[in-house]
Amino acid sequence: MKKISAIFFTFVIIAGLLSGCSETADVNATVSATKKSTTTTSTTARTTEDINTTFKEAATNKIYPPLNKDTQSEYPYKLSQYTTYYDIKNSTRTTNINNAVKKLNNIKIPDGGTFSFNQTVGKRTVLAGYEEAKVVQGDEFVDGLGGGICQVSSTVFQAALRANLNITVRACHSLEIGYVPLGADATVQWNSQDFQFKNNSGSDIKLSISAENGTLICRVYAKKDINTDKVSIKVAKDGKSYVLTRTVDGEVNYTTYSKYSKPKPATTDKKETTKKAAKKS
Repeated sequence: MKKISAIFFTFVIIAGLLSGCSETADVNATVSATKKSTTTTSTTARTTEDINTTFKEAATNKIYPPLNKDTQSEYPYKLSQYTTYYDIKNSTRTTNINNAVKKLNNIKIPDGGTFSFNQTVGKRTVLAGYEEAKVVQGDEFVDGLGGGICQVSSTVFQAALRANLNITVRACHSLEIGYVPLGADATVQWNSQDFQFKNNSGSDIKLSISAENGTLICRVYAKKDINTDKVSIKVAKDGKSYVLTRTVDGEVNYTTYSKYSKPKPATTDKKETTKKAAKKS
């Protein structure tokens, strides 16, 4: 009887241990399932913006007091004008030019104020209406968001030069461009390269910019009558550099230097070339 009792109690203990292991396994399985159900998966970072997303565009950094448009006041004196031309058949580039022009037209720069292209135009994004067109990247032309707006900044640069305004920030492209003479461009890129000038004219001024039928025009108007008749702009090549000088009343008051590279030649896939040659033979 004692033996039977001992065997019975041993069986009960073993059953209890097995029951405990099973219970632990179930708990572990539940924890594992919970972890799986609550784990968040990381998303791939986007390199371009999706027009269907709902997030808001990041606010433009304010370096200078913001410039406002003025369509009510009179600016009867035209200080300067500069015209460039673009291909309206290039629809995406034309769209980008028009977007930048809308931001800049009728912008007032008060006497002593500073104009920043990037701050005034804002970030070039899909949500802001910009599309992909050719941009300069290093030693080649590639598709990039906002391609074409450098023609706008270059046109404004030339008009500002002729209005005898104080150019404070300007850089040339790394590659040769064709819408202004070499040495006469002003490239821009968000958060890395801006075009800026200070209104040192002694009067409030306003930019009047239009883009129609392939013609881009920037005019600078002032409230006061300012004599800019003796302003002369010249670009000359000096070795590998292009030197732009502005002369006022016979004296040079602005000089800038530009160097350009040739675009990288298009690479050809050797396998593709071999296939084409085999087909021809």
